[in-house]
Amino acid sequence: MLPPVVLSENRNTILRSSLFPATKWVSCPLSRCPNLAVKEAEDDENMDEEEVLPLKETKKMSQAKKKKQTKNKISWVGEPIKTDGRKEYYMKVRVENEVVEVGDCVSVSPADPSHPLYLARITALWEDGDKMFHAHWFCRGTDTVLGESSDPLELFLVDECEDMQLSFVHGKVNVLYKAPTENWFMEGGMDDDMKVIEDDGESFFYQLLYDGECARFESPPKVTPSEDCKYKFCASCVRNREREAQDLPNVCEPLEDEKSDSKVFYGLATLKGEQYRVGDSVYLPPEAFSFAVKLASPVKRSHRKDDVDEDLHPEYYRKSSDYIKGSNLDAPEPFRIGRIKEIFCNKRSDGKPDKMDPKLRLYKFYRPENTHKGPKGAYHSDINQLYWSDEEATVNMAEVLGRCQVEYAEDLVESVQDYSSRGPDRFYFLEAYNAKTRSLEDPPNHARSAVHKGKGKGKGKGKGKGKAALQESQDQEPQEQTVPKLRTLDVFSGCGGLSEGFHQAGISETHWAIEMWDPAAQAFRLNNPGTTVFTEDCNVLLKLVMSGEKTNSLGQKLPQKGDVEMLCGGPPCQGFSGMNRFNSRTYSTFKNSLVVSYLSYCDYYRPKFFLLENVRNFVSFKRSMVLKLTLRCLVRMGYQCTFGILQAGQYGVAQTRRRAIILAAAPGEKLPRFPEPLHVFAPRACSLSVVVDEKKYVSNVTRGNGGIYRTITVRDTMSDLPEIRNGAAALEISYNGEPQSWFQRHIRGSQYQPILRDHICKDMSALVAARMRYIPLAPGSDWRDLPNIEVRLRDGTTTKKLRYTHSDKKNGRSGTGALRGVCSCAEGKSCDPADRQFNTLIPWCLPHTGNRHNHWAGLYGRLEWDGFFSTTVTNPEPMGKQGRVLHPEQHRVVSVRECARSQGFPDTYRFFGNILDKHRQVGNAVPPPLSKAIGLEVRKCVQERMRENATVACSFPSKLISTWKTS
Repeated sequence: MLPPVVLSENRNTILRSSLFPATKWVSCPLSRCPNLAVKEAEDDENMDEEEVLPLKETKKMSQAKKKKQTKNKISWVGEPIKTDGRKEYYMKVRVENEVVEVGDCVSVSPADPSHPLYLARITALWEDGDKMFHAHWFCRGTDTVLGESSDPLELFLVDECEDMQLSFVHGKVNVLYKAPTENWFMEGGMDDDMKVIEDDGESFFYQLLYDGECARFESPPKVTPSEDCKYKFCASCVRNREREAQDLPNVCEPLEDEKSDSKVFYGLATLKGEQYRVGDSVYLPPEAFSFAVKLASPVKRSHRKDDVDEDLHPEYYRKSSDYIKGSNLDAPEPFRIGRIKEIFCNKRSDGKPDKMDPKLRLYKFYRPENTHKGPKGAYHSDINQLYWSDEEATVNMAEVLGRCQVEYAEDLVESVQDYSSRGPDRFYFLEAYNAKTRSLEDPPNHARSAVHKGKGKGKGKGKGKGKAALQESQDQEPQEQTVPKLRTLDVFSGCGGLSEGFHQAGISETHWAIEMWDPAAQAFRLNNPGTTVFTEDCNVLLKLVMSGEKTNSLGQKLPQKGDVEMLCGGPPCQGFSGMNRFNSRTYSTFKNSLVVSYLSYCDYYRPKFFLLENVRNFVSFKRSMVLKLTLRCLVRMGYQCTFGILQAGQYGVAQTRRRAIILAAAPGEKLPRFPEPLHVFAPRACSLSVVVDEKKYVSNVTRGNGGIYRTITVRDTMSDLPEIRNGAAALEISYNGEPQSWFQRHIRGSQYQPILRDHICKDMSALVAARMRYIPLAPGSDWRDLPNIEVRLRDGTTTKKLRYTHSDKKNGRSGTGALRGVCSCAEGKSCDPADRQFNTLIPWCLPHTGNRHNHWAGLYGRLEWDGFFSTTVTNPEPMGKQGRVLHPEQHRVVSVRECARSQGFPDTYRFFGNILDKHRQVGNAVPPPLSKAIGLEVRKCVQERMRENATVACSFPSKLISTWKTS
């Protein structure tokens, strides 16, 4: 029976009542303390780098459990079924009056009687002096990131277990596995009451495995014990042993023909599930080896000048910090790359190899910036271009961070562009670098011979390659699976940044988009002419579909149940300002939000994959209440899900933009992992962990702030664009030059485009234009560098000098004895409206309130050529919260196209409306390179599922196996 559609009085929010069961909400006892209030800030750069709350020490549950022994009578039932040394294994035991078997679930008494009972599955029973059992633990929802929002009857499997005495068992409990139904995908929007089990105090259910470090909820892996070890099989032990074994480097295939008195050589090494052979290329941390060319480190010179005329520049004293916003001086180097020459272990004193410490002998690859050319060499080179060198290094196998593919470009049977476009981790070289002569040479023969394996050679055009070479490459490289594109619905789509990245990843085809703001909807149509774009309230559209309608009032076809395979969107988060506790009122506020409207789409359509994108603070809103309830809804539907913070600057844009991402996958699919960073980026902007209920969560990313490529700079982004003036309004102009950097070649596209669109900028007033003209070109320059002078403006008027009329209690007087206050409030008194000044080159309002706002650092700030953009906003204003919007050299704010490039939009991407409309479209968008990186992870999951289905199909050739496409 369909539930009643609940429409709030404030907003037509469609909810399925079963999503929100009646729950007793518990008010947080700490929530009334004003000192613990969460500071709200949408601006990434205003986020504190470190969390202020004390963090709980993260322990495994088994370590944190303090248990209490019971006085129950315990006796074995039956004879031992297996004896292993001193251990005698049994299948049953009597605890008081209950018979408990291997595979049953039991409760364990906590030492603290106020704590709920611990729950575990018994996976083995034995006697070894004491009567023992092996406990595979469950955790309650309150012990997960869900916290108070969780269902008290739902448990989660965790990979934690331990041996315990049977005297700790309190009693037997019933734990039911709730498997997804066969018709799960079509059950959305139905009211099945969702009652899984009776609440009798001894019955529970579980459906997901929980990773407490990364807050990942996943379907439990299927494991089947062999008949001979059913009496002591623990899936947690198996998975933990597999992980431990993968983390340790291992060698095999000893090479008998290579002899050495001190070494044993091998043909194969393994680490973290990857295999490495001689000739393979690997990533290593920057400190793994150095180069023969010693480049001078970038000098961290102070941008403060000591000889400033304080009367001419009266606000310069406020620049007390040497930190420059948007600077890349602290950005780490990208990973080192080497090609394996030898795999070996040193012999111990007994003559046997030390297999615990395998080594690699490598040839070093130079990046362009590692040569004597320095960063300038990198600027003009492809980002994946390397130089061969005969320099060698020996490293520990444990240092290897992953594998990559490095090919000699002349041996490719396709263009370098085609080869490079087939994913990251693909590099090439054309020349060798001689550090002694500081010159480039032809690579030696042994550099070229390593590509004889034919790895990476696919179909395509290559110079000087005949049919034989092409056929050989086709035979050697396994054909990549053709991945079907997911039919996608993009809700709150904006101009389409999220969809654009997914399209570039080759994983989705956006059939439908919903965007109420017409200029953004028109932009989406311009770039996706095959997409049906709805400009109606998303709640109204869903209500139409649920009532059985096939089209809307405009005759547009509505997606029906079963049509949508991927759902993506970034719901606005207004409406949470009054939420600070878990109670019925704030619960109601959440139900009436656009976040829940979006979740209702997920519940009705049941897509295979789901993505929610939002500002970084989404995970912190009101002590993470919004995050918890969002994850709770997804878990209740049966989805696997996780969340994380990603920094767009690590995926190929010259911009700091931290965004919260929630990913979900339907039962039977693989839950995507968050993409590893591609580019190194400023460490200050890469604080990506999240604290929820005093516990720190990290994403699955293993490379931290490392990356395979160098950082992208403002110079990379826009140095090729023609010079324009303040107020430039020509919608189409000529490029007037060739692209200079890899990013510029990439962003212009492979097809020749002579016309540059939307290189237009806001026309600022005469006074603002004068201020921009007087901002110096040096890095770190902003309003504090302005001179206090009279200037004749373009409108014929003249500015006034700012008058300092009050002493400043905080800052005192200048070095020349001059006053520094511009209002009576600087003396600790109330503000006097008569103190306000107008038409001054130094804006009066900034020194007026600067002491309370970090001196308004960055307002009227210039971008730095070798730095990065602040978070791109919807309206670049020199006096806005992101005031660092001035061009590095030209006296104007950044143009629409420059902002679009800072977001990673191709130059061919179209925007719609007036200049403010276009800035808003760009500033609200998800950077396509970020969504592309996520899309490639979704693609990996689809490919893995297809491979599994193919394996099953091969195992049962007589049966028709339902493939991924029809699942």
